[in-house]
Amino acid sequence: MDKQLCVLPCNGLDKSLGVIARVVALNLIEKKPALNLICPVLLNTGDEKYESNLRESRTIVIDGCMTRCATKLIEERNQKIYKRIFIPDMLKKLKIKPGTSLKLSENAKKLAEMIAKGFLEELKVSEKEDIVIVAKTERMDFFDITVDKFYFQVPKEGYFFNENDCWIKPDGDRALIGITDYLQNQSSDIMFVELPEIGQEIEQFDDVGSFESVKTVLQLISPGSGKIIAVNKALEEHPEWMNQDCYQQGWFAELELKDFEEDKELLMDGPEYFEYMKEKILKEKELLDKEKED
Repeated sequence: MDKQLCVLPCNGLDKSLGVIARVVALNLIEKKPALNLICPVLLNTGDEKYESNLRESRTIVIDGCMTRCATKLIEERNQKIYKRIFIPDMLKKLKIKPGTSLKLSENAKKLAEMIAKGFLEELKVSEKEDIVIVAKTERMDFFDITVDKFYFQVPKEGYFFNENDCWIKPDGDRALIGITDYLQNQSSDIMFVELPEIGQEIEQFDDVGSFESVKTVLQLISPGSGKIIAVNKALEEHPEWMNQDCYQQGWFAELELKDFEEDKELLMDGPEYFEYMKEKILKEKELLDKEKED
């Protein structure tokens, strides 16, 4: 692989799930010594050693709970996540209740070892595929805004957006479509996708498919019209890519465009959408702040 792998566990050591996340990280390091462990506490204080490791490596994030503190450390630095382990999902998959004690039982320790072992096996299978996918990504420039602990990005060029927070990226007579960083943030962790049928004819603002998160089920509203000529089947196995890299790996479908010049009249470019998104985010924050005061 081109880059070293590193592991960033969450810092939630006041919760049993956070303790499990830490033990999973230690198991990964023990079983694969070439992995570099990043300390979330020192990273958060700006330690240059860990900042450098993060920039020069491909990061495996281990989140212990819904606060996703490890993921947020990556997002704050405008870095990409290579792989993510979400402990609550693993517990559901294995049908195990972790308990609330900060002192892990023998069963909890075995669970952490099981998660680490399973992840390393999955990593071996997917490494070649992921190298190809990462090679297809491109460097992008973003507008960005941070509100409270949330970080939002909008590509400066090449993308167009509708008011439903979905994007289209035209390339000649074809285009990719997907959801924006704002929409994936609002959705929270995406668990399942329903992709459209290849060959399906759609009009601008038609429902193209759906995605389900821990919060809700939402529709992707197409910014363009045309025929579906490809779908991102990898999302069925990796729906989290819509959260982690919504503008590239997390694309949803590809269209053969009908008349994009006409479609474009009802869309926003990057700078326009950024202002639209920013206004919406700040209004939502204002409402939340008022609710807290009341």
